[in-house]
Amino acid sequence: MKSVQLPDDVYQRAAELAESDHVSVDRLVAALVSEGVEDWARVQARAARGSVQKLADVLSKVRDIPAETGDQL
Repeated sequence: MKSVQLPDDVYQRAAELAESDHVSVDRLVAALVSEGVEDWARVQARAARGSVQKLADVLSKVRDIPAETGDQL
């Protein structure tokens, strides 16, 4: 098993959540990291299927009109 260091405030929040769910901090953090890793892998897989050309094709279909009042950057 490996160790991971967390900032004190993050650890404290995790400890509070773990206590309220009656699990150890290690178990809670392992579950959250596992979920995050799976999510990241899913995002990477979707990104691999995309391309700049596909993005350009989609964006070319958007009308070139000024933004509505309040929507400007």
